Amino acid sequence: MRRLAVLVCLIALPGAAACGGDGTDDARAAAAGYGQQLGKRDGAGTCGEMTKQLQQQFLSAAARTNAQFRGRSCRQVMQTALDSIAPAQLKQFSSAKIENVKVDGDAGSFRYTLGQIRVDGKVAKEDGDWKVSCCVPGQ
Repeated sequence: MRRLAVLVCLIALPGAAACGGDGTDDARAAAAGYGQQLGKRDGAGTCGEMTKQLQQQFLSAAARTNAQFRGRSCRQVMQTALDSIAPAQLKQFSSAKIENVKVDGDAGSFRYTLGQIRVDGKVAKEDGDWKVSCCVPGQ
């Protein structure tokens, strides 16, 4: 479970951006919504803020970490991961700063800052809604 918790933390770091106006406010809101869902320990809500591709990346990484996650939904695996993280640690994601939001068409980028941690993330429009599309540091 510890590896899965670490995986969620890595995925969460860049995931705190959202949307708006020219797309920027809405992109900023999507990232912030992702962080808020994490902070609420809401596996289904967190997965709902992710693109389908990011959900698949998360599920593949979780299954490589632990075979018990093969064939399970994003919601189930995310909830298991979130349940294994201390509440105080999760709550911090809700207060992360979303900065440097830039939108170009249906894609965008942002910087997620939580204390000393700074991660560049990405958002994308999927089915008309902005979603977090990249949440792995260094990606």
